[in-house]
Parts: sequence; structure tokens; C-alpha cells
Amino acid sequence: MIYLSREVVSKLRAEGTANVSLDFGRTFRNASLSDLDGIPLEEIKGDFLYAWDGKELYKLAVFDEHLYRLRMLAGKPILEIDGLRMNLVKDFNDVFDYSKEICRLLQIGKGDTVLDTCTGLGYTAIAASRYAKKVTTIEKSRAALSLAEWNPWSMELFHSNNITMIRGDSYEEVPRLKPIFTKIIHDPPRFSRAGNLYSAEFYRRLASVSREGALLFHYFGSLGIGRRGISVEIRRRLAGSGWEVLRASALLQGCVARKL
Repeated sequence: MIYLSREVVSKLRAEGTANVSLDFGRTFRNASLSDLDGIPLEEIKGDFLYAWDGKELYKLAVFDEHLYRLRMLAGKPILEIDGLRMNLVKDFNDVFDYSKEICRLLQIGKGDTVLDTCTGLGYTAIAASRYAKKVTTIEKSRAALSLAEWNPWSMELFHSNNITMIRGDSYEEVPRLKPIFTKIIHDPPRFSRAGNLYSAEFYRRLASVSREGALLFHYFGSLGIGRRGISVEIRRRLAGSGWEVLRASALLQGCVARKL
């Protein structure tokens, strides 16, 4: 599989031979324009990303009520929905630093069983799997999972021995799980798209599958700051649903809570 962007194609056209990545930044090698023979390069346009399987060129964008697509940012692919970034990159040097910081904040270790409620491209589940005993991750969007399947940085999500993928709605799937989780990562879409994942009932469902003393990281975004005060409402709902809020993280735009 060859992965391409307009920038890579333009560099090879300009220089003939150059040190480039043909897998979205995972590896780099000297390549020439002749390595792209047979690929309809004229179809590679804008800031979309593409994959060539030797026979067909695929634009890595899917419309499913909303436009989902992969886009390069700081040398790595991220997920965008209707032009909005689904990966928190503000104040981080690398796309993957957000996930690493969550693992550090929750102190995920070898004895932990982790629940990741919203997979996306799987970056957080993958990061957690490198520290934890077991990770279960849930994703509702077929479009997001389709792009994850194409993304070379998401391959561990589908091939790691200690990651279990559940395709479905976290609101419905969580109550079906066993009460085994010691760490939970809850990074839901914005409130306007998934309000039920911010509800007291969902927080109770998370508590019901968590062990006593389990830690929860809840992302709520920049809406936690300002007049709307969504963070205040989230804390109130968590406190009434079996959780004790321990602290907020401005860097991660969320809070940590403990199962009572």
C-alpha cells in the first residue's frame, strides 16, 4: 500500500528523487517519481489524503451524515469531521502526546483493565494498550472505523493482542460489559452530537462497570471554560452518579474522577 498527499507528490515532481514518507510519516525513504508509476496523480488534490493498493486510488474521506476524513497535521494523520479536528493537538508537539498524557495522568499500568468509550482512530486505545493489561474500546461511527482501517498509524488497534474492539454505541454497549475496569477514558464527541454521553445516566453506567476506586478521565473540551460552564454541570452529574471529581486538567481539557 502506498499512502500519498499532494505535498509528497509535489516534492517528487519538483526534485525527481527525495526522502519522503509513503505511509503518512511512519517511515521515510528515498523515492522517485517512477515509484508512483501507474498511479493517477492528477486525482490527488487539495489537502485530502489518498491510498493506492496497486490497482485503485482511494480518497480517504467518507460521508455518513457528516464528512469524515483523514488530514495530515504536524506530520501525522488526524480525524476531521465536517472540518473540525477530533484530535486535541493544542499545546502538544506531537499528535500522539495527548494520548500519552492521559495514560500518565491516569497512571495506567500492567495491572489495569481499561475502557476507552470512543475509539476514533484508536490512538488513545493503542497508547493505553502499551501500559495496561487489557483495553476494551468502543466506536459507533462506521466512517471513523473505516478510516482507522486505512490509517497505517491505527493498525495496532486491529492487531494488538490486548485490545478488544466493540463496534456499537457506548451508551448501549457499556451496560453489557462486566464490572472489571480500573481505568476509563471518556473522550466523547462534542455535546451537540452525543448529548447522552454527557448524561448522569451514562455516568452511572460507567460506574456500574468499574471497580471501586477506578479512575475516569472525562474530556469535555474548551466549552468547560466560560459562561456555559459545562464543566460545572459535568462535575455535578458525576458527583450524583457514583463518582468523586478529583481534579481538572487545563492541558487535556477535562477532569479526573474516582469511583466511590
